[in-house]
Amino acid sequence: MQRIPRRANRLRDYTLPAGQASHQDASARAKRPHNPAMPTLPPMPDRFPPDVLQAGVSSRSTWRVARTRARQEKKLARWLYARQLPYFLPLRRKTRNWRGRRISSEEPLLPGYVFFMASDEQARLAMTSRCIVDRLDVTDQPALVSELHALERLAASGRAFTEAPGFSPQREVEIRAGPLAGLRGYVAALAPGKVVLRLEILGRNLEVAVDETELEAV
Repeated sequence: MQRIPRRANRLRDYTLPAGQASHQDASARAKRPHNPAMPTLPPMPDRFPPDVLQAGVSSRSTWRVARTRARQEKKLARWLYARQLPYFLPLRRKTRNWRGRRISSEEPLLPGYVFFMASDEQARLAMTSRCIVDRLDVTDQPALVSELHALERLAASGRAFTEAPGFSPQREVEIRAGPLAGLRGYVAALAPGKVVLRLEILGRNLEVAVDETELEAV
């Protein structure tokens, strides 16, 4: 019986010469997703320009204090830098263990605060950055500059320190940001970066933890 040869155009019966690839292989490589390395942001300077603390205050541009949303300090600094607005964000270096490795990073010396110089119009523009919860206009400019110099020295010293809670127990406060904005309560307990509030609703005492940057004393 005569044997019928198999079709030679089947891919499994056809061996490509060395150095060549099938059309299907080329298409597969073309469709293969490319996963480039995630870009890293360059280190953010703690001030702009470098001599901002030596700059004199003019009648048009004065120091302002921005209270930022949680972990938005560096984002606001980048926003100000992109618009060439002078700012000061005191930073300190912290080291922590992460998955068996020691990771070093720079974190705000005063979480929730960025100091910047701007005119009234520029200060209103800064509120559109979506990083600011509230803005404080400073009446005593020389006193603030003196305190900024003190923060600069503290950051440069490398000394360890802890920040005392800004709200004393039983003090009445109002939530100014977040989903609970507008509610008032009394400070029940203090924790690092958090304040436990006691809210009186329908005759019941309810406690909730709130970021201290979202609070304001009544």
